[in-house]
Amino acid sequence: MTIEEITSPVSARMVARQGQRMLVIHADSAGLGSILTGTDGFFPKVAQRARREGVQTRVVRAGSTQAEMLSDPAFGHVHIAIDGTPRYAPNTLHVGRGPIWGFWYLDEVGTDWHSSIRFMQFAPERILKDEAEYFFHGVSGWMLDHNISVVKQPDRARLEPARATIFCQETERHRERAYFLTSEQMIRTVAEHEPNRIIYVKPHPSQSKPMRRDIMTVAQDYPNVRVTDASVHDLAAAAELVVTQNSGAGFEALMQKKPVITCGKSDYWHATLTARTCADLTEAMDFAPEAMADFPYEKYFFWFLNRNLLEEAKDNFADRAWAKISDKAFI
Repeated sequence: MTIEEITSPVSARMVARQGQRMLVIHADSAGLGSILTGTDGFFPKVAQRARREGVQTRVVRAGSTQAEMLSDPAFGHVHIAIDGTPRYAPNTLHVGRGPIWGFWYLDEVGTDWHSSIRFMQFAPERILKDEAEYFFHGVSGWMLDHNISVVKQPDRARLEPARATIFCQETERHRERAYFLTSEQMIRTVAEHEPNRIIYVKPHPSQSKPMRRDIMTVAQDYPNVRVTDASVHDLAAAAELVVTQNSGAGFEALMQKKPVITCGKSDYWHATLTARTCADLTEAMDFAPEAMADFPYEKYFFWFLNRNLLEEAKDNFADRAWAKISDKAFI
């Protein structure tokens, strides 16, 4: 089923006067198209579930006049934000794709490093080992065997063994600062700490030209650094450890039980070593394999993805989503 857009303040005023409760999606330009055409994996199922409860689902452009008009708590609507900006409102949830394809955030605080998972404690003793292992092998086996990632990857290739793979991002150009170390600091620190070992550097698939140019300039200073666009799975497999700020590629490396060092705010920090300084990074490189040798990766995957995110392919996907939505206002 398709979802209609409220395109003007007049339309918003008319809807508000009807007094009918609604699920209002606040979409940026990038997300609007898939919602309106019904090709988005999340919203068609949720809208259908809302309809069973007599609740309309509408979409507005984030930040528009009509969005502000409908945000008045007095209307009793529940709002879903997909523009990545935390709103911290009692009637708002945030939706976004998780770090593994087919899993979604539906969170009160935000998505990715903003999500409430960042403030939770991981308690592996509360998770059944057999259940976690079955889940882990099912998800990781499918992703790795078919070279699947949130972003389409190049064909598989065999790479030379490396000391580390660095997954770069565009984080440094964002309005909100989420990183502790810049891409340049990560590359220089890792390359200088291991001058005789191969270091792979992968720019983000949507890396801006200026940022990619900066990465290439830094990499040229080190003969052991190789900039590549190879598959994230091959790059993780070839390396002894992975370094990133908070990239989803770092989370994907956990599928191969690789030690990951995060150099930024991350919601999967429980499964990584966090480096806030260059000295932290070199120390983490030295001790990461030993420190993470006994980490329960299977249980962490189960806890993060199954307990805290929603799996689109599951029959209970819409019901789990609706349970969170209904808790916000429809009581």
